[in-house]
Amino acid sequence: MKAEKSRVRSQLVKAKYVKGEATLEKIREACLEEITLRGYHRTSVCEIVRRANLTRGAFYNYWNSLDDCLADLVLAIRESLQNDPDRIEYEKSLKDKSEMVRRVKANLFIILEKKRRQAYLPIALLQEKGLPGDDLKELLHDYVNRLKEEWHAVIQHDQDQGYILPDLDAEAVAVGIMNSIGGIIHNSELKFRELSQPLENALIIFLNSCLTESYRREYPLTELLPINFSYKKPVVVK
Repeated sequence: MKAEKSRVRSQLVKAKYVKGEATLEKIREACLEEITLRGYHRTSVCEIVRRANLTRGAFYNYWNSLDDCLADLVLAIRESLQNDPDRIEYEKSLKDKSEMVRRVKANLFIILEKKRRQAYLPIALLQEKGLPGDDLKELLHDYVNRLKEEWHAVIQHDQDQGYILPDLDAEAVAVGIMNSIGGIIHNSELKFRELSQPLENALIIFLNSCLTESYRREYPLTELLPINFSYKKPVVVK
């Protein structure tokens, strides 16, 4: 039932994208700005349309409420990030054999270097307390669980290939990666670079501690972003 509801909502927002992609992009950016600056409970449709320089009618042409808008955007964000051509091309260009490492690098590349800021919206909403809409809370829980399942499958694949230590709990590693990436996105979005940099270093250390010694020798992991974005000294776990 939950999956069917998500598919229907996603199909609806896709159909509307065809007619008003530019308007939806304005609303998406305005939502992100308002949630970032004010938090969910202080964000209103009036403030969103004012920031987007649109009318309330433009907003209600797509949704009946703020929660409906945010639910659609969360689904659209997830889909757009997964299918982003820059992300796919970058991941294919990486020489790392580990799917876990490739995926971490691709996620940080598309969010930090390509500035796909929309990825911050689910993180911002998940940090809020007391979201009133059950549908929105359910969607966010589903969003997190699906991400965790995807990372879990990636880690198990790497364990089967002998890239990751076999005795590690794949779910624990998945949660560690998700929390680290979430922290980096959050701090970078809020311009807390002094926190983003050590978090990225910590993630490198964590990933290296999961990889087998033979893999680290063949594919040493010293950075997660392209050279032109790198702002830290390489970290190597021997």
